[in-house]
This record gives sequence, C-alpha cells and structure tokens, in this order.
Amino acid sequence: MVYPLWYLVGLVLLWATLPLAASVGIDVARMRKWKSTVRHHQWFWAYLFLSVSLAWGTLFLFYPLLQAAGQSLTNFSLSDATATRFVGLANCRDLITDRFWWQAVLTTLIFVAATLPVNILVSLFLALQILSLPAPLQTFFKGALFLPGVISPVVGAAMFKWIFHSGDGFANALLRQLGLPPQNWFGDPALAMPVLIVMTWLGANGVGIIVYAAALGNIPITFYEVAQLDGASTWKTFANVTWPLIKPTTIFVTVVGLIGGFQVFAPALLITGGGPLHTTWFVNYHIYREFYYRNDFAMASAMAIVLMILIMLISLISYRWLSTDVEY
Repeated sequence: MVYPLWYLVGLVLLWATLPLAASVGIDVARMRKWKSTVRHHQWFWAYLFLSVSLAWGTLFLFYPLLQAAGQSLTNFSLSDATATRFVGLANCRDLITDRFWWQAVLTTLIFVAATLPVNILVSLFLALQILSLPAPLQTFFKGALFLPGVISPVVGAAMFKWIFHSGDGFANALLRQLGLPPQNWFGDPALAMPVLIVMTWLGANGVGIIVYAAALGNIPITFYEVAQLDGASTWKTFANVTWPLIKPTTIFVTVVGLIGGFQVFAPALLITGGGPLHTTWFVNYHIYREFYYRNDFAMASAMAIVLMILIMLISLISYRWLSTDVEY
C-alpha cells in the first residue's frame, strides 16, 4: 500500500528536478557545466524550496480539481455508486435550466456587490488614517484591524449570533434603550442579508488595510510635493496622484475580495441556514447541500466548476479594467 506521504515525497522530488532537467536538456556538455555552476544560481534554490508548495498544491488542489472535473461529466452519486456512467455536459445543461441555482447566484452577486466596494473604500480610508500616525501607533492599529480576519469563522459567527440574537442580544438591547422595538434579525427576510453585509463590512478589511498601507507608504513623497507646489487640493492630489498609483493594489484587493465574496459560506451554514426564505442561500452553501445532503457528487462538482469559471471571468474583467503599468 502506498501512503499519501510517499505521494507527497514523490511530487516534491518531481517538482524539484523537473525544471532543472528541462533547463539542462540532454546535452552532456551542458550537464557537466551544470554540475559545477547550477548550485550557485538563485533559481536553483528557488525551485528547490518551491517544490514543496508545488507538490502540496498538486496533491491537494490540482488533483482534486481534476477529479471534480471528471465527476462533473458523470452521474456519480453515493445513492447508487454502481450505476455511475458518463453523461457529458448533461449536468451543466441541467444546471443552466435550474432556477434555484440562478437564485443562489443572484443572492451571491448581491452580497458581493454590497460588500466589496464598501470594503475597498473602508480599507483605503483606514490605511490613509493609519499612515498619518506615528510609527508605533501604525503598527498597533495594523495589528488591531487585522485581528478580526484571524478569528475563526465559527467564533465570529457565535459572536454575531449573540449580538443580533432575536431575544436579548446586544443589538436589541440597544434598540430598547433608544425606545425602538426589538427585531428578529436573522428570522426576518428583509433583515437577514443586510445584517450579514454589515458583518462583512466590520470584519473583512484587515488584508486590504495592510496592503493599502504598504502601497501608500511606497509612493515617493516628491509627487505630493509637486502637487502642493501646483496648488492642488487634497481631493485633487488623491484623485490625480494617490489613486492612479495604487491601482495595482486595488486590483489585488478587488480580486481577493471577489474570490472571498463568491466563496461566502460560513454565515449561511453557521448563522442563517440559508434562510429565511432562501434569502441567504449562497452558491457555496448550495453546493454544500447538494454534496452532503443529496449525495449528488456529480452535480455538486459541476456547480463547483461553473463557480470557478465564473470567478475567473469576473476576476479577469476586473484586472483588465483596473490594470496599469505603474506599481507601488
């Protein structure tokens, strides 16, 4: 029996030697030269250390991805695994005509559209405020604002369930103090999605703040001095100097935010259960239900592949729209 560890070791060795073998070829003279010089090249050590990550990705990312792509072309299900057969694109065809799938896609798109722009603006605003502080305070606030992103989704969900508890939660206690009636936050179809959106605004800005702060700190101060000499206002300086120069950072934050938004799952699983009335039934939660509750692995795999393609297309459009040759 071959254990997974030996697969991993073999892949590490493969990734460590394959690029070297390809670069050297079969020329014996080059092989002799390689023996005496290649060890001193930086790319040799780069490939050597990257081989572990590449092997790990091959075993736990690329191989499962190929497995999912293959399963999406079958009717594989644990309900009747012996009757598995090749069905081609039948699952994708059924998915296109599934109105509930498109409802989940629309719900996810609404969530992304409501959270991503605000998260970008909040991250940029907070990064600008942090850079105006002394260095020790900058370090403190970067760590403090990044901390919510480190907290486990389970812990975060438990905290927000307590805050927005329909009975004696903190939000309802505050409403009572203001003389307003308490709300059934996660049980009201009109409130469940807005509450999840506000939760994301409050806790999903750490990476953006760190990246924006690094980009803003690398912009040469001479640009701002020239703008000041020209009499540019604060807004014009931001619009004509700061914003264009941090566009690559905005691309990164946008793409990462898009991927995270389309993969939203924990709130639906741990807080709302996709409800009420499917108002928080996101795509990833739909795939999870199809996989674990209906045991339809083939359809779940097809959904995952379609979601991956959708994320790639939207990320590519965002990159093309925001791309620039200047980077800080």
